[in-house]
Amino acid sequence: MTSVPSARDDASLRLRRVAILVLEGAKPLDVGMPAQVFTTRASMPYEVRVCGAAPGLVTGGDGLAYHVAHGLDALAWADIVFVPGYRFPDHDEPPQAVVDALSAAHDRGARLAAISTGAFAIAATSLLDGRRATTHWHYTRALAEKHPLVRADENVLFVDEGSVLTSAGAASGIDLCLHILRGDLGVAASNHAARRLVAAPYRSGGQAQYVPRSVPELLGEQFAATREWALHRLDEPLVGGEDKVLQLPGDAVQSHLSQQLGFVGVTRERLMPSSGNRC
Repeated sequence: MTSVPSARDDASLRLRRVAILVLEGAKPLDVGMPAQVFTTRASMPYEVRVCGAAPGLVTGGDGLAYHVAHGLDALAWADIVFVPGYRFPDHDEPPQAVVDALSAAHDRGARLAAISTGAFAIAATSLLDGRRATTHWHYTRALAEKHPLVRADENVLFVDEGSVLTSAGAASGIDLCLHILRGDLGVAASNHAARRLVAAPYRSGGQAQYVPRSVPELLGEQFAATREWALHRLDEPLVGGEDKVLQLPGDAVQSHLSQQLGFVGVTRERLMPSSGNRC
């Protein structure tokens, strides 16, 4: 006798529904990332709909425009709604119809996920009040000023607050998408998608958005070989021939080397003058 699938079985077989809300000034990388990560394929049980405040042409940022087939009705259909970043979020308010549709989708049980400055649109719903959130580091202060109840954090790649998620700018949107995919389908599916995207399979959400001047700038070939040698031996004492400790000249040369090597913070703890002290 053939068994009849239960409602639970039907729910597990149903494609997960992803809506990508394209607002005026949308950034192409932010729009493309969730569209590519969750696009329907055998290994990805998702259905993606790209939508706008209304069907038709949406003027994007960076010289691009988008022709979207769906309006805000896609938010009522979706299990998760992505809001890509858009230009001038600190000046332009999202349309009230968009704010209302995001709130209604969340009330219905959909997750909301912002990439970069898309956090401003979600913040306009008050759903981020009292919660941690992030956005592109350039706009974190503006987010905090415009929405003071949001606990804005510029030092993370993404924040998962359960039903509301936010991410920093540009490439961190991939990290957020893979994080969501990992939670939905597991590590194997996330790693598979990362390989397809030629992306790192995992970067912690708590990782800093950027590290100022973590690698020295290229300053010509004057000390190129020395820089290459030193950068691979920062944890070793500097020695000369016959295992003698390398004696460096005084502060003037130390300062010159600091500038040439590109490290503002080179101090006596690493480079010692010739007073008999060891490095």
